[in-house]
Amino acid sequence: MVPLVAATGGYLLLPSGPVRDAAFALIGLACVVTAFVGLHLHAPRRQAGWFLVISGFLGWVVGDALFSLQTAWGVTAYPAPADAVYLVAYLLMAAGLVVMVRRRAGNGDLAAVLDATIVATGAAVVAGVFVLAPVASDSSLSALGKLTSAFYPAADILLLAILVRFWATPSARTTSFRLLVCAFGFIFAGDAYYTTTTIMTGGVESQLANDFVWFAGYILIAGATWDRSVHDLAEPAPGLEDVSDPTKRLLLLTGGLLLPPVTLLGDGLDGEVSQWPIVLIGSVLLSLLVLMRMAGLLTVVRAQAVQLAGLARSDALTGVPNRRSWDHELSRACRTAEDQGTPLTLALLDLDHFKTYNDIHGHPAGDLLLKEATAGWVQHLSGAEVLARVGGEEFAVLLPDHDAESARARVLELLASTPRGQTFSAGVATWQPGTEPAVAVAAADRALYDAKRSGRNRICLAPFVPSGTVLQQPRIALQPMVDLATGEPVAVEALSRFREQRPVEVFEQARTLGRLSELEAAAITAARAVARPGLLLSVNVDIASLPSPRIRESLSGDLTGMVLEVTEHTHTPVDPEALGDVQAALRDYRERGALIAVDDWGTGYSDMDRLELLQPEIVKIDMSIVHDLDSARHQALVGSVLAWANRRHARVCAEGVETEAQLERLRRLGVHLGQGFHLGHPALAEDLGPGTTSSVVARDGSESETIPR
Repeated sequence: MVPLVAATGGYLLLPSGPVRDAAFALIGLACVVTAFVGLHLHAPRRQAGWFLVISGFLGWVVGDALFSLQTAWGVTAYPAPADAVYLVAYLLMAAGLVVMVRRRAGNGDLAAVLDATIVATGAAVVAGVFVLAPVASDSSLSALGKLTSAFYPAADILLLAILVRFWATPSARTTSFRLLVCAFGFIFAGDAYYTTTTIMTGGVESQLANDFVWFAGYILIAGATWDRSVHDLAEPAPGLEDVSDPTKRLLLLTGGLLLPPVTLLGDGLDGEVSQWPIVLIGSVLLSLLVLMRMAGLLTVVRAQAVQLAGLARSDALTGVPNRRSWDHELSRACRTAEDQGTPLTLALLDLDHFKTYNDIHGHPAGDLLLKEATAGWVQHLSGAEVLARVGGEEFAVLLPDHDAESARARVLELLASTPRGQTFSAGVATWQPGTEPAVAVAAADRALYDAKRSGRNRICLAPFVPSGTVLQQPRIALQPMVDLATGEPVAVEALSRFREQRPVEVFEQARTLGRLSELEAAAITAARAVARPGLLLSVNVDIASLPSPRIRESLSGDLTGMVLEVTEHTHTPVDPEALGDVQAALRDYRERGALIAVDDWGTGYSDMDRLELLQPEIVKIDMSIVHDLDSARHQALVGSVLAWANRRHARVCAEGVETEAQLERLRRLGVHLGQGFHLGHPALAEDLGPGTTSSVVARDGSESETIPR
């Protein structure tokens, strides 16, 4: 490029006349040859567009040379041979740009076409008032001469429109594209100056300055083919992507819209607005084009709104409804079932050992499994039945008009169609009219938890509880919690007992009916009434019940000396929306003196997460670990929780201590507290004397009961 710039500088030293005219043509030819060489060296796979554009510039160079010869030979005819060459050159350039645009933008983009048309229409108004109208009224020109004169601005406007259309393609960010646009920009400026001064004064006022503007265009077109981004400009676009800066695009369109009023202002500077019909027609066309553009934008916005709504309600990976959509469909199905008096059952599915599958095969394979599984399951669903992805590998199935048994049969069909030899565990629950949908979901979740704990690859049904079931009032049994170092009781745990049913059955019924916090509150109130002086009183409360008004009421006042054993009867974590309420409730209870304990630690799916969430003062190890301390896994669990407790100055309590050997083993491991038949049996508080603790078997025959309620 440097020699070309130097040659342009030397052009200044030449005297006007044939020598300078010849130098002008030679410099232009050198630029075109350089452009062809750059195109050959970089060799983009698709060169047709570039070849046509550069050939158009070559046509201009040839036209300039013919024009100089015509002037030297005294040719005054118009149009002359040079004009024919110029016109062909314009057509070659336009064809080349169209080829580039079509390859870069695919089958077209109406919005970009409208933008280009708006700018071209504004430019046409300017050309119509200041160029075409004077040409049309020039009596010295023949009809062919007028057509030729009109063709030049029309061709410039056509090229401008194509370049604006080009603006909306992915090529707009490349250096090669910017150089190409700048090259045409200088050519347009030179043409506009030449045409305007010729019409107004009959000749070019500063031919040398005009020559330099055209030289700039020639040099830039050569530079465009020598930049490596010429490959990007020649390759087809991956899609119809509008990558142009919206601010720049808006400014460009604004300029096109302002051209008619600016033209009208310029036309009226002499005190006479003679070309107002051209401005009027152009303004009407621009208004229609803008309306079409706005209509297109509204269509796009509506389509995007529909698409976004679909994305918001669909899982991005599998395409099935997501958690949000599931909640909506579940509420609607409950209303329908209640109105029509039909059954409604739902199921929760969880792929077995999915983490292990991901670790072995990789996450892409895991994603593929999820997609294939949902595709296979959906084929078994019909009508209003819905499959949704509600977690990582957890899915929910909505089964209207199904009771528990028929729903179980449908879920078995899904299990049989699970791909790649994988299985899932499932919990099935039937919604009870008059209860919240979340109650049925919680019941299905507990059934799923049971399926997981029972060995996986199975379907468990949540127990059916009629909505009119009357809950029994709990009787309180007390069981001591002993300091293993001294053998002295430090606390008693309040366990609920019922005359006709096992505690687990009653609490499960309450949970199914959505009345768990009501029953827990009754048990807490009864326990506080039989608290033993000098001993901590430990009561059970589900983690989800902590913020409930009934639990808050039962735990009113000073809570010094109370331990809240937080239970968790689900394999899913606390709902993130409710987590803040749980933490606020824990802060309140602690501030009023309560201690927090984690119950049944070591059997859940998120034991360490529970410790971090609750920050308990006491951690109660599940009896299944105590009964198998020879297990390496159980030893590791006990070691990890003891290490955690020592760091946090908490205490660890072992549940289900039933032999002296277990007791001695726990002492050697460093466990702080113990509870179980070997240390003290639960006894009904009403049968104990004031100030005593339970040390005998409960008289209601609960010595075999191991569920701490």
